[in-house]
Amino acid sequence: MGRQYAQQVIEIYGRWIFERQAAVQMTAAELDQVQRWSAELKAHTPEVLEFAAGMAEGATRGGVPMSYEQAVCIWTGTRPPAKEPRPMAFAQNDGHDARITAAYLGVSASTDTDLCSGICAWGKGTRDGSLVAGSTTDHDCTYQATIVAFPDDGHAYIYTPFSANGSIPVLGQFHMGGHPGMNNEGLAYVHHGGANTGEPVSQWGYGVRRGPATLNMLRRCASAAEARDAHRRFPVGDAGISLGTVGGMFADAAYGFSLEARPGAPEEWKPIIREHSYDAYGKTFDFLYANNNAMAPESGHLNVPPAEGYQYTLAGGWFTRDWEKINSEPGPKAFRRLNTRNSEGRNRYAYRMMMQGYGGIDVDYMTMVYRQSGEMPAGSRNEIQRLWQAGQPWNSSTAHRANAFTVVMNPRRGEDGAYFGCVGPGNRAVQPRGPEHGYYYFDETNAFWELRLRKRPIEVLHAALDTATADLKRATQLSVGVGNSHPGAAQFDGWITEAGAELQRARALVAEGLPKDRDAALAQISRALRCATRAQVRARQVGDAVEPPPLTIAQFQAP
Repeated sequence: MGRQYAQQVIEIYGRWIFERQAAVQMTAAELDQVQRWSAELKAHTPEVLEFAAGMAEGATRGGVPMSYEQAVCIWTGTRPPAKEPRPMAFAQNDGHDARITAAYLGVSASTDTDLCSGICAWGKGTRDGSLVAGSTTDHDCTYQATIVAFPDDGHAYIYTPFSANGSIPVLGQFHMGGHPGMNNEGLAYVHHGGANTGEPVSQWGYGVRRGPATLNMLRRCASAAEARDAHRRFPVGDAGISLGTVGGMFADAAYGFSLEARPGAPEEWKPIIREHSYDAYGKTFDFLYANNNAMAPESGHLNVPPAEGYQYTLAGGWFTRDWEKINSEPGPKAFRRLNTRNSEGRNRYAYRMMMQGYGGIDVDYMTMVYRQSGEMPAGSRNEIQRLWQAGQPWNSSTAHRANAFTVVMNPRRGEDGAYFGCVGPGNRAVQPRGPEHGYYYFDETNAFWELRLRKRPIEVLHAALDTATADLKRATQLSVGVGNSHPGAAQFDGWITEAGAELQRARALVAEGLPKDRDAALAQISRALRCATRAQVRARQVGDAVEPPPLTIAQFQAP
């Protein structure tokens, strides 16, 4: 799998995607750290070491000579465990790690406020009792590659790391962490759960990073309950950096949990875990959500609170809006406090939307949740900034201008699990989540491609081709129907032409027949699948323009 992954990623993006990583010459001390981390992977997730060995082989075959150790440190890093809260990844003055974290264009890591969201509902919360989930990765739009994996031993799964080589520009190395993911048993990893530094510092140490652990659970666990129990076997690990250790929000059609801290693991397991959402009367609801702060009532000590502590609300979790408290201790502590603030508004949004849709949540509803913008207060930018620093809350949304990747999922046991992905936000017209930076992307599409997790790779491709064919037919009919009367008509012909060309390329690749070599056959399926999803997106741009999908809850509920 690792060999195929590296070969296909190089085919998509070019050799440069791994060249900086392959150029790193590690010191004896760094190699010793890689060996220490490798021992943890061997004990808990040995298949990840096999994946890393394959990555080294695949990159080398693709023209980027990479050693086994260089591949392993993509999953582990080369530093010892933190002894105090660290930045998001590693800062520029961390020397040797800056070479590795600057794995794209030589940009070193620094603190930032780009983080993510996740929402899931199941059971009584959804229209048909299935699991419906949505999530965003919020950072600069990186070079991502969605993995559709069919291991010989374990469950088939889909998973999207934050970036193809494990490193986000500016933010740094994330050890192949990412989200969301789902498998063909109906289990989903929705989000990282939002909490940090929840275990005593005395328990921090070597362990397994979030990326390797997530792949292991998607491959090995058939239910959310199994995933919950699997967390107990991992040591506390490197809890001083974001996603440095095991945890997160998992769910299936019967149960969900968000594991905010694992003190005492594995011998004296005393987890902080959320398994429902609540109203003011203590009634439970079958949905969960997370951004980047702690939500459980007992989690007020997480995310290094200021001396006065955090505020707590039922919907918003633990946070502070006080600018002086946020910045009373600079660096990693200020960073985490700042992110409790911008998370609180998105938490309120997620809670409100899940309560308003409760019992009728489906894929269409969750997609609308991830298309509905938040609200920007009135006033000039300077006025808004002053009010923000004075503590004014925003009615933010999980859909905003820093969405790098947006996904809606409907995992199911068997062959019909659905994974809908959109580069950037699902709606171009969303606001920022606060008076911060945001992104507009060149040729931004705001349309979702669709994958169905079938039994075999070729069946995933055929399902995508069927979807693309139906999408193109609909787009053509709608375009003809509106003629030149639609303000976007000038774009439609180009999008439809491109969708048709991509669909034709995919069909031509299928018609060639598959090579006998397994890697080459899977690469050809992957190539055709990318053509099919590009066709879907271009066709859906036309469909969404002529018949706009609901962008607000009012539109969704309109007759």
